[in-house]
Amino acid sequence: MESILNMPEKNNIAFAEGGQWLEDRGFNLRAVLDICALPEDLAAVWDRIGIPRVPSERLVLLGMGGAGLWEWMNAQGLSDADPFDEVSRRAALEVSERFWGDSSPRVLYPGDALIPLQQLGRWAGWSVPSPLGLDISPVYGPWFAFRAAFLVSSALPLTDISAAASPCDSCQDTPCIQACPVGALKRDEALDRERCLEQRFADQTGCGIQCHSRLACPIGIRWRYPQRQLHYHGQRSLQSLLAWKQASGR
Repeated sequence: MESILNMPEKNNIAFAEGGQWLEDRGFNLRAVLDICALPEDLAAVWDRIGIPRVPSERLVLLGMGGAGLWEWMNAQGLSDADPFDEVSRRAALEVSERFWGDSSPRVLYPGDALIPLQQLGRWAGWSVPSPLGLDISPVYGPWFAFRAAFLVSSALPLTDISAAASPCDSCQDTPCIQACPVGALKRDEALDRERCLEQRFADQTGCGIQCHSRLACPIGIRWRYPQRQLHYHGQRSLQSLLAWKQASGR
């Protein structure tokens, strides 16, 4: 019988092996969080969603910074209808069962649960708000995305988290603001979403699928998605917006 003293070491090895497995596939942003230790404001949002916070569970966040996941999927020849979501869901299930001893993790995202991903990312120290209307990473700039959030019953080591510093605070030239053709961005104000959406609908082959302000951001430029990936995400985003516009009668 294995000594109890060896169990933590074994768990840490399995956790590290699972992390490397994810890294090899392009999930280079990972965090393990104590779901019962959410900050008060975030806990209130979470509880309104109605997902129980169980002390024995860990919340795992997976994200991608840069094009690693895109490149891995292309190397595999994947062509699912929504490959990012499907690959991320499968990764959450496989890493949990294969490495972390949980054969039935609860995958919250991708899925129907409206979990506060941006707030979780800020708490995990991944990102901060930006004039772009989306969060920005001090490392990856605007070139990162949340890919999965799931609950596991394994006692995974918690991530040592600290708030990220905002790269926007020291940005003097504000190229993102200058690049917006309709002035939808302001330094200390929220994105004018109405103006942004109007421009995206009006210029569907330009702003509709590729944000000039996002491209102008100098943070994390080496992690910028390649053109094919930019086009992929832009087209999917525009399709979703057009479907919403039609459904809402706008």
